[in-house]
Amino acid sequence: MDHRPCGLTRRGLIATGVVAALVGTAGAASAAPEDTPAIPENVIVFIGDGMGYNHIASTNLYETGQSRYQVFSDAQGGVKTLPGNAVQVYEDWALTNMTTFQHGNSYDPERAWTDFAYIAGNSTDSGAAGTAMGTGAKTNNGVIGLDHEGNRVENLTERAKATGRAAGVVTSVPFNHATPAGYVAHNGDRNDYVGMATEMLGTDLDVVMGAGHPGFTDSGEARETPSYDYISEGDFARLQDGQTGFSYVEEKADFEALAAGEDVPERVFGLAQVASTLQQGRASDGEETAPYQTPLNDNVPSLETMTAGALNVLEQDEDGLFLMVEGGAIDWTGHANDTVRNIEETQDFNASVEAAVEWVESEDTDATWDNTLIIVTADHETGYLAGAGSDPGWTPMHGDAEQLPTLDWYSGSHTNQLVPVFAKGVGVDTLLARATGTDPVRGEYLDNTDLANVLLDELWATQPSEDGIEVEAVIPELGDGEGPGLPGTLVLSVADGKVALGDLRHAGDRLRLDGELPTVSVTDSRAEAAGWAVSGQASSLVSADERVIRAGHLGWTPGLVEEQDGVTPGERVRSVMSGGEGLAAAQTLAYADAEGRIGTAVLDADLELEVPVDTRDGAYTGSLTVTLFPVD
Repeated sequence: MDHRPCGLTRRGLIATGVVAALVGTAGAASAAPEDTPAIPENVIVFIGDGMGYNHIASTNLYETGQSRYQVFSDAQGGVKTLPGNAVQVYEDWALTNMTTFQHGNSYDPERAWTDFAYIAGNSTDSGAAGTAMGTGAKTNNGVIGLDHEGNRVENLTERAKATGRAAGVVTSVPFNHATPAGYVAHNGDRNDYVGMATEMLGTDLDVVMGAGHPGFTDSGEARETPSYDYISEGDFARLQDGQTGFSYVEEKADFEALAAGEDVPERVFGLAQVASTLQQGRASDGEETAPYQTPLNDNVPSLETMTAGALNVLEQDEDGLFLMVEGGAIDWTGHANDTVRNIEETQDFNASVEAAVEWVESEDTDATWDNTLIIVTADHETGYLAGAGSDPGWTPMHGDAEQLPTLDWYSGSHTNQLVPVFAKGVGVDTLLARATGTDPVRGEYLDNTDLANVLLDELWATQPSEDGIEVEAVIPELGDGEGPGLPGTLVLSVADGKVALGDLRHAGDRLRLDGELPTVSVTDSRAEAAGWAVSGQASSLVSADERVIRAGHLGWTPGLVEEQDGVTPGERVRSVMSGGEGLAAAQTLAYADAEGRIGTAVLDADLELEVPVDTRDGAYTGSLTVTLFPVD
C-alpha cells in the first residue's frame, strides 16, 4: 500500500543511497557426462498460429499443384494418407506431431479419426497454448505465463537470459498478443495488452517486434487520433524517447536496414506502422479471388524481414540466442475462413523460416546446424480446414498451381487436432524422444509442454550453486552530519551502515536472502503541518556483463525502531516471485499524521531478496532511493 497523499504540494529531501552489490555462484550446470545430448547454442522456434497440416497443404497446392499430408476415408471407414512431395524448406526435416489441449482436457487419438466432430471441440486458446509451449506448464484458456493454479512459471526467454543468451520474440500480430506473451509475460488475463506491454518493456529481452502501433490503422494509414489498445500512451512515449533501454524502430526502411545488417544496435523494439496485423487486416475493395489481389501495405515490413533483422541483433551475443517467430495472422484467417489471405500469411511465415535457414547456412555468421536447433510448428489448428465434401468422413484437398485449392472450412474456431512439428539441428533426437504417444493416422506425437521442457529440463538445464548468493548494500551518510535540522525544518537522514543480505534459504525454485535496512530518521520541527510520508524504490541490479536482477525481486517489511503514536509503518511488500510487485515501484516505508510527526521518528525495514535458483553468478549493483514527502 502506498500512503502518499494525493494532495502533496512539494517534494522533500531525497536520499539516494543504498548501493547494493550482489555476489554469487549460481549459474550454468556442471560438466555434462559423455552421454549427455549436445546442447544447442541457438534455438529458433517458428509458430504458425492456427497452422495445421492442411494450412501448409493448401499453400503448397497453390504454389505447385501438389502436396503431402492429405487424408481420406475409404469405403470401410478407415482413414488413409496420400503421398506427396516436399515444397517448403522445412518439410524434409525430422517430423513428429504435437497435442495442443489446455489444462484439464485431453486428446483421444481413436476418436479423432472415427468422430469427425470430436476435434472441433475441447480446444485450447493461444494463451494456454503459448504458455505451455513457452514455459512447459499446462494452464487454462485466457492465462499467460501462469500455471493452472495461478503460479508464475519461468519461460524460455527468461531461461535463455539466465544462461547468458540473447532472447527475443517476433510476430505478425500485436507484439504482446497471446503467443509472444506466452514466451515473455505473466498475466492472468491474455487481453491485458497494456499491462503486458509494460511488463515486456521492463524485461531484459533483446528483441521485440510486431504490430500494435497506436498511430496507424490496419491498412497502414496514419490515425488522426492514436488508439492505445496495445500499449499505453505513457509507455509509448517512453519507447519513442529512448527511455526503455531499447532502440526503437517503426519505419519499414529501418527494419530493412536491420535485415541487411546495417548499424545493428544491441537491443531493438520494433513496432511496424500498422494496427493489429502486418497485412491480414488491410482493407479490400471487394471479394478477393487470389492472393495479393489487394495491394499489400507498402509501409510495413514482412515477417521475413523482421526475422532476418532480429537474428542480426541477437547474433551479437557470443553465448547464443533464443528467438520465437510467430505467423500470428494465420490464425486470424482461419477464424475468418479466408482461404486467400490464409495462403498469403502462410507464405510470409514460410519465407521467415527460409530467412532463418539462410542465416544458419551463411558464411557470415557463427551459426551452423551443429550448434543450432530450429523448430517449425503451430500452437493449434484453426478453422478445421479439410477437403470439400468432408464430414462425416475426410476427403483430400486438390488443386492446380496458381489456383485456389478445392477445400472447405468446418469451424470458425480452434480445433483439438494434432499439429506437425518439424525440426532440424542439434538436439532433434532429444526432442523426438519425447514423442511417446501414438496416433493411428499421423503416428507418434509429443505434448506441447515438451517444446519448452526439453530445453528447461535437459538441453538448457541449470542448477544453483551450493553457496548461494551473497548480498551487501552500503548506505552512505547523508546531510552535513551535524544532527537534526534547524527549527522549522523537515529532515531525512540515513544512518551509516551496510545491508548484509544473508541467511540463505532454499524455497523450491527460488533462493531467499534476508537482511535489515539501516535506520532512516525523520525529524520534523515545523510549526504546523499535516504530516509526512517516506517511500522507497529500488533500481534493477545489473552485473558487469549486463545480466539483470529486477528490482521486483526485492521486498521489505517496514517497521519502527520504537513505537510512536501517529507514526505508522507501511505494509509488507512481497517480491514478484511471491505474488507482489517488489520495490520496482515506490513503496511506503512509513507515514505520520499531524500529531505523530513532531520530533524524530526512526524507521527501519527487514529486506528480502528472492531470485530463481538458477540465477547466474556474478556481482550485481543497483540502488535504493528513499524519498521524504511533506504533507502541508
